[in-house]
Amino acid sequence: MEELPALEAAPVVLVVGAAEAGKTTFTAWVANHLRERGLSVAIVDADIGQSEIGPPATVGLGAVRAPLTRSGDAELTALEFVGVTSPGRRPWQVAEATGRLVAEARPRFDRVIVDTSGFVTGGFAAAVKQRKIKAVDPDVVVLIQAADECEHIVRGIASRPRPRIVRVPAVRGLRPRSPAMRRRHRELALARYFADARAVTLDATRVDVRSVVGAPVALETLLAGTLVALNAADGATLALGVIEAADPARATLTLRTTHKGADVAAVVIGETTLAG
Repeated sequence: MEELPALEAAPVVLVVGAAEAGKTTFTAWVANHLRERGLSVAIVDADIGQSEIGPPATVGLGAVRAPLTRSGDAELTALEFVGVTSPGRRPWQVAEATGRLVAEARPRFDRVIVDTSGFVTGGFAAAVKQRKIKAVDPDVVVLIQAADECEHIVRGIASRPRPRIVRVPAVRGLRPRSPAMRRRHRELALARYFADARAVTLDATRVDVRSVVGAPVALETLLAGTLVALNAADGATLALGVIEAADPARATLTLRTTHKGADVAAVVIGETTLAG
């Protein structure tokens, strides 16, 4: 590959392309190559709807400890809950969460690769990707495209010395996943994540119950099945949960989660409800 030396030298690489263009396959391939060269490698998965590292509705940070057959083989080391599974909703929060995880990974890993969603068509999608590029501050932006479908995203930065723009042809012959298939992927991923979950009841007078943008949320407005995050005092996402019941009279909130609940400082209410 002609541009491989640029990818090898770049501390942070951000990958952009339409859905089913081969971004995740490319990300895993580059990660394996860098690891084979003796470098420590991390992947930040910012495709919140079709997550490979961490559950949907989160941006995940994964350490590449062994050869990958897929990005999801990376070891999950941190995640940030954004509360939505569509890249067109809460895009600025997704961009900032991605930037924070890249900043967390930089001092710990020689190389960081950022995989993004397939949301690339139109002016709004371009603005979203540009915000993500600004938040991540990558050394290289890889455009994986069949023609020129991603060029409008980098039009304003293509002439700058940094980030360098690398263009890679999209993988051809893949059958695009239908909306139903993509929804099923999310459902299965969340089912796997909550497979060992149990009910935990929190004292709502001792935890901050708020929305993904930080606004207080009253217990009586909460709906069973809503996806939430359990955060530590420093804001780190400890685990996800699903609301089972809210009792305003007793000031309690019961969640199904894999976390024990002892060190939870805040419950962040998402905008996604689990099917079933």
